[in-house]
This record gives sequence, structure tokens and C-alpha cells, in this order.
Amino acid sequence: MNKIINKKAMSGLSLLELLIAMVIGLFLLAGIASSYISSKKTSIKRDQYSLLEDNGRIAIETLTKVIQHTGYSARDKSLRPFITASSDVASVACGGGQSVANPGLFTSDRVVKDSSSGTSDSIGTIFYGDNNLFKDCVGRELPVACRATPSKVYNSFYVSNGNLECVGSRANSAHIIAEGVENIQFLYGVDTDNDEIVDSFLNATNLVNKAAGDPAIWKSVISVQVAILVRSSKPVKQSSESKTYTLLDQSITSADDKFKREVFTTTIRLRNTL
Repeated sequence: MNKIINKKAMSGLSLLELLIAMVIGLFLLAGIASSYISSKKTSIKRDQYSLLEDNGRIAIETLTKVIQHTGYSARDKSLRPFITASSDVASVACGGGQSVANPGLFTSDRVVKDSSSGTSDSIGTIFYGDNNLFKDCVGRELPVACRATPSKVYNSFYVSNGNLECVGSRANSAHIIAEGVENIQFLYGVDTDNDEIVDSFLNATNLVNKAAGDPAIWKSVISVQVAILVRSSKPVKQSSESKTYTLLDQSITSADDKFKREVFTTTIRLRNTL
């Protein structure tokens, strides 16, 4: 009898018990895997949203920092503050060097330009460099010798290959300011009665047309409205979606995809034209 009891006590799991244990283990494993995948997706979404917000913030901050200095001049109050053609960009010799490193960067699609088909606008700005203000949009400095002569600093912002890019007076190539920028639009606030209040906002086409008959209107621009459409770097939505976004005077329809998009806007006061 003792031998029989000991034999039963030492016996292993039955096949049925083993199958039940395996099924329970698979359920537990599936739950853990599902929880991990869900957590991973949530983390990716959170990171993408955070990156999108950062790119939008960086783009707006950089645009504001540079554009607000448009028209700065301690020498020439008649300075036209915007680049309207490639020929507006001129390099001058100073201290054995040149004030503009590569004038060829300021092509016709990198001046004040309005898009009538929903594509991106571009903007080009001008100010005189001196010992108080001498950096371009990428932080490159105007040579010291050029600050003592009437040397203009040029900056241009535009969208290229899904990025907000800029070229500045001292740059040898274009620089990416913020990634994931799909579209940018500008409107120019014009003060026609010199009361330091915007009377109307014009797009670049209307402004250029008015300037043809009244060149002084450029000095009447006292603010610039900016709107940018920023996209996440990875698809994060559950399903594809095409959506229309309003950027100032333009309606932009996105591609039918799973990317997250957001519009950022601001109004920049031009301190030196007021």
C-alpha cells in the first residue's frame, strides 16, 4: 500500500492539466503582448504630437525673431523692407570681403511671393546691419567691417521638401529651420493713414500690384500674419483621412493619409516700420 501511495504522489501532470496550463499561459501572454503594443502605440503618438508641437513652435519663434526686425535702419529711413525680386539682393565689398556670401541663393521663389493655387508662400526681408543687429536667420554674423558701412542683411523663408527653410546673407546654402512644415501663408498688414493701426491685410500679389502705382506702400506694412501647416513625421491615426485646413486666405486640403496635422498662426509687428 505504501508503495502505491508513493507512486501516485510522484506522478506528473496529466495531459488535460498540461493543456489547461498552456491555454492559460497563452491568454496571459496575449494580454501582456496586447498591453505592450497598446502602450507602444500610445508612446509613439505622444512622441509624434510632442515633436509636431516643437516643430510648430520653433518655426513660429524663428519667423517672429527675424521678421520683426524687417526695415531696421539707423541710416536710411527710405529703406524698402522686403525682397520682391532676386535683383534686390546686392552684395557690397567691406573689409576685403563681401556682405552677402552667396547672392545666388535668393532665387525668384525665395522673395515676397503669393501662392494662388494653394502652394506655399515665401517671404524675403531686409534690414541694415550694425553693431546692434547683425545676424541672419541662421545666426551667421555680418562681418564687423560691413557693420560700419551701409550693408543690408537679407533673409528669406519658404517651404521645400516638407521643411521650413531659410537662406540668409551669410549662408552658403539653405538651412532647415523646422521639419514637417507642409505649407506656409503670409498676409501683410497695411496702415494707410499712419495711425499705427492695420487698415487691411493684403496677400503678396495684391501688395505688389498696389506697389506698382504707389511704391511707398511697402513702408506702410506694419505687421505680417503667418500661418503654417505642420505634419507629424510618422502616421499616427487609426484610419486615413483627408482634411481641409484654413491658412489665412487659403484653404489647404491634405493628402488622404494617417498623418497628424496642426495649424500654427501668429501676427508679427514690424517694430521699425511703425
